[in-house]
Amino acid sequence: MSSATWWMRNEAGVHVVPTDSTIPAACALPPTGLIHSARMRGREMRDSDGVFTQFYEALRLPDYFGWNWDALRDCLSDLHWLSAKHFLVIIDDVHAVLSESAEEREILFRALSDATNFWAGKPELPGQEKVTFQVVLLCPPEVQEEMLRELRT
Repeated sequence: MSSATWWMRNEAGVHVVPTDSTIPAACALPPTGLIHSARMRGREMRDSDGVFTQFYEALRLPDYFGWNWDALRDCLSDLHWLSAKHFLVIIDDVHAVLSESAEEREILFRALSDATNFWAGKPELPGQEKVTFQVVLLCPPEVQEEMLRELRT
């Protein structure tokens, strides 16, 4: 884990963090302004319905959410229904997420990575605060390297 602050505008990406990690508090603190923190339970995300349910509840997805991967991708690159300017998505026990479907876990990881890159690459408009979107995946230390490898594929 880099000691760089997660919330820096040029620090886009999904961060895999072992549950026994200690990081400087300054690295974990968001900037000032409205923030929406969404913490999800990975053990309840063993299939796609569980993933969609956790995202629906944690990010308060709109009623028109389509309960499929494309709809999740669309929502992660919109978020207009939330008044926050900074978003932090945390998934506990990420090793349990879609553990029966490597293909779907790859889709989820790609959607999360694409969302962080989308928000990081969005230009800052005059008079508007830059939106930040960060993802932290928590896992036991013994599976951190495996999660990092899966994330990079």
